[in-house]
Amino acid sequence: MTEPSNKASIVHNLGLATWFGGALFGQVALNPTVSRISDKRERGRVLNEAWGRFNAVNFAAIAATVLTWRLGGLKENSELRAPALMRIKNLLLGGAAVNGVASGILGARIASQSSQGDTPVESGTQPAPETPQEAASSQRLVALTGTSSLALLAGVIAVSTLIETSAVKPRGLLSRLLT
Repeated sequence: MTEPSNKASIVHNLGLATWFGGALFGQVALNPTVSRISDKRERGRVLNEAWGRFNAVNFAAIAATVLTWRLGGLKENSELRAPALMRIKNLLLGGAAVNGVASGILGARIASQSSQGDTPVESGTQPAPETPQEAASSQRLVALTGTSSLALLAGVIAVSTLIETSAVKPRGLLSRLLT
């Protein structure tokens, strides 16, 4: 068994950081803030354009994270050091990938409800009374997949850290106190 390359680890961590950071920004900043835009159709247009742009990057980040984990030697290396943690990471990463892809598909479904991508909304996660029913249902699901993605990705980051540090012995006083 060969050690995974530094390049695979870097790509994996950058993908994971992009994926988590984008989801966090959307849930904490973008989705609630668009409610300050007075026109509900403009809210939808801003959301659809912003998420559409980010999803191109996000799908690449998801692919980079999953592929480097599965094919970059990271999983096999983890299996040797921390097999139970490796299985947990597999489950969390799989769930996060399903949620991430589902969010992108649901967002495209919401945008398709209007020829100009300006489906009216209250906020990024709440439909307006005039939101078409299919878009409103998709938006409610996006609220769930977005929150779920954040929780799953936080778990992936925590488990990844535990896996990475499982082969490292604590050296300083503070690190010994925290273990």
